[in-house]
Amino acid sequence: MRASSLLIDALAMACGVAAAGCSATTTDYASCDLNSQCRDRFGFGWVCADSGFCEAAPRLNRCASSFPEDLFFDPQEHTDTVVFGNIMDRSLATHRAREKAARLAIKQADDEGGLSLRDFGSVFCTIEEDPEFDQLTRPEAAVAVADYLVNTLGVPAVIGPAASDDVNTVFNQINGAGAEALFISPSATSPALTALDPATVDDDHPGLFWRTAPPDSLQGAAIAYDMREPGAGRPQKVSNVAVIYQTGSYGEALSAVFSQEFQKAGGDLPTLFSYETDGQRSEAIGQVAMGSFEEVLFVSSQTQQVIEFLDAAATLTGYDGMGIFLSDAAANQDLTMQADPTRFPQVRGTRQAPLDSDQDLVYAAFLAAYSSEYGEDARKFSFTANSYDAAWLLVYGSAWGLLQDGSISGMNIAKGLRRVSSGDTIGILPTTWNQVREKFQRGESINVEGASGHLDYDPVTEETSGKIETWQIVSGQIVGIDTWPPGQ
Repeated sequence: MRASSLLIDALAMACGVAAAGCSATTTDYASCDLNSQCRDRFGFGWVCADSGFCEAAPRLNRCASSFPEDLFFDPQEHTDTVVFGNIMDRSLATHRAREKAARLAIKQADDEGGLSLRDFGSVFCTIEEDPEFDQLTRPEAAVAVADYLVNTLGVPAVIGPAASDDVNTVFNQINGAGAEALFISPSATSPALTALDPATVDDDHPGLFWRTAPPDSLQGAAIAYDMREPGAGRPQKVSNVAVIYQTGSYGEALSAVFSQEFQKAGGDLPTLFSYETDGQRSEAIGQVAMGSFEEVLFVSSQTQQVIEFLDAAATLTGYDGMGIFLSDAAANQDLTMQADPTRFPQVRGTRQAPLDSDQDLVYAAFLAAYSSEYGEDARKFSFTANSYDAAWLLVYGSAWGLLQDGSISGMNIAKGLRRVSSGDTIGILPTTWNQVREKFQRGESINVEGASGHLDYDPVTEETSGKIETWQIVSGQIVGIDTWPPGQ
């Protein structure tokens, strides 16, 4: 596939026309038919232009960050570098932390010797709505950067997007148009996303969508259980619930699972309020305030919308004394730092239960490495451990693809991910990378223990599972108070 005719010579711009350190210039033309031919000859970031000659790919300002930093500017040093993509919303501190966690994993794999004389790298892209970038909406930006990563730069796999609706849009747009890139999300939890892959998968025909967080079929049941089983600070059962949910794969699926589980547990049929626009959300918030509900469940995949919900609820007396339940998208520092705290004492929520760093070596090692690298506590942000695991899984999948199939592609990485849930138990640690390579060289499967927990993927659904934690906001911090399923 050839690149857009609007090509920019990134090397010349970065190094200067006469700079001695530039290993390729616009005079190094070669005829081509495919972008891959240009990458093989000149290195990462080169494409086949509409002219039929190799040129440096245009730089996308949303994808200005990379590891290593010279990935674009010294392409011949990265002819064999295994490069992944990363899609987050860098306007959110939580997403920046997830990006850092993935970068840490790629750096560790690189420091431990890479893969068969190949280094690892990553291009980091952001999708927030910002006129300094362009006029794109967030979903449009997600598709644009995914297209750039997969079809222009040729990355075989992408970490992200983070939100379920963005994943659904991007996967269908990119792979639906014929690409075979693997997408692995650390935080997209909608059960509807399972259907992105074929109904039948096996070791030779794996799916191309993966995640390191359990689907919301578990979270919906945990929310219903919490409301119907008093305990851990809840004095009585809740029977009358309103659900305000964002239309799309995340909101619709989670609200449906919750409604079914809530009725199974003896609750009344929840009153549902869906929204697509800001105006519809405001109207739904007002309608709930005028009702007589014991609790409201607010479901959105975007933290900013949860913040805006709490800000609005703070001004409406109808929410006085009403329980407020939030989902995993809200369990992060962006919410506690930016939302009006008036309703914080009324808030409960769910998220994937984090591990105990005093008991789990892999999680403790991740926290220590993250703190050493960035000087902050990864526990303040949601799904950082999941993002770290996602990056390492791409490294593992690449090893399987290269060692067993002789090439690294989205499909071959996916084949490798079907080899991480049985066999000898190996923790995701830098020091075990050589052991993983040796196992895969012999064609053996491994059973990985991640920083986010057990990554035992079901061979039929290719989904993982885990415990769900109920949380509250105490002194401006997210604090876990209970886990589901009970007794585990």
